[in-house]
Amino acid sequence: MRISTSMVKRKYWIWSRFRWMTLACLAVGFAVATLSGSQTVHADNRDVPALPEWQAPELRDHPLAGKIWSRAKGDFVAPQEYGTALARSRFVLLGEVHDNPDHHRLQAWAINTISKLRGARLVEGAPQMDVIAMEMLTSDQLVLLDRFYSRNARVPRSRTAEDFGRIVKWDKLGWPDYKIYEPIIAAAIDGHLVVTPASPPRAENRKISTEGLGALPDGEAGRLALDRPLPEALAEDLAAEIEESHCGMLPKQAVPNMSLVQRLRDARMADALMVSEWKGAALIAGNGHVRRDRGVPWYLAQRNITDNSIAVVRHIEVEEGKTAPKDYDLVGGAATALADFVVFTPRQPRPEPCEEMKRQMEAIKAQRNSPAKPPEAPPAGDGKAEAGRRSP
Repeated sequence: MRISTSMVKRKYWIWSRFRWMTLACLAVGFAVATLSGSQTVHADNRDVPALPEWQAPELRDHPLAGKIWSRAKGDFVAPQEYGTALARSRFVLLGEVHDNPDHHRLQAWAINTISKLRGARLVEGAPQMDVIAMEMLTSDQLVLLDRFYSRNARVPRSRTAEDFGRIVKWDKLGWPDYKIYEPIIAAAIDGHLVVTPASPPRAENRKISTEGLGALPDGEAGRLALDRPLPEALAEDLAAEIEESHCGMLPKQAVPNMSLVQRLRDARMADALMVSEWKGAALIAGNGHVRRDRGVPWYLAQRNITDNSIAVVRHIEVEEGKTAPKDYDLVGGAATALADFVVFTPRQPRPEPCEEMKRQMEAIKAQRNSPAKPPEAPPAGDGKAEAGRRSP
């Protein structure tokens, strides 16, 4: 084959361009390495986000504030290790004291961290997570959630976290101000996760409190594992918590059915996480609901979910004079096995909870003496009257 002069010139031109591009790339790489010194250069998405700044005003300088306790290690861990453990879990249960804004900012941090690390493929093999289930929402809000997500709209609209509170009428739900929950919704939207109800409808709560498990449809108690009794010690502990959370004002005869309502709520929350046979989900709920011994994890276990598929986090407020994990029963104490991680935060000031409970109970008695329908007493663990208590 005869090679023309033009062909030689063209090959030389291509080779020359390739050589200069290679040299340019090497030069850029050398410059980056020089500027970074001996540090390893890696993508920024390997690191968890920075922890949020404190909002709650009390005990910000406490030595435990911002520390993360790991039950498995029996020691404190860094946010990177904590966040990676969450990203590898199928179910992530994020507890809270309801009126503490730092707890909600840390829950949002956890959601953002899971989305970031999974997006960076640093936790290969982790189950897909599509759902953030919230204790604060019930199936009564499903129509409003459909509206937020434009599910039945001819022309879907882009919604913001601010829109969420308005559309679901958060100010009518009886929970703390939506502004402190808004970071959770923003994190869900950013991570393309769907917010869903975790709690049973109010009507179901009322029927269970008066009629017992017979109020459920056939087979539903078995499906939810409510037909299986809690171990005796745990049942007694639950009854004692209900009495304490109602400041001793609940009639003794009401305690068994109120315990059943609490179990229903835990079972429904577990059910809300079971979106498929293999996908995962996160739960936003009070510390009392996420506890491993008799809360939502107990009902997940009854449905053959293994312990290592679940990560339980309790966000708890520090206390004056308590500066070590053992002071919070985390080392060989009653709270040792309740969670996989405990995140310590400053305290949120609040009125004495039993005074608020007394006001609520007096209002209920007054309503019962009138023709109007009495309001529903808050079940244990929802934290509206007892938000100031350190959840067990």
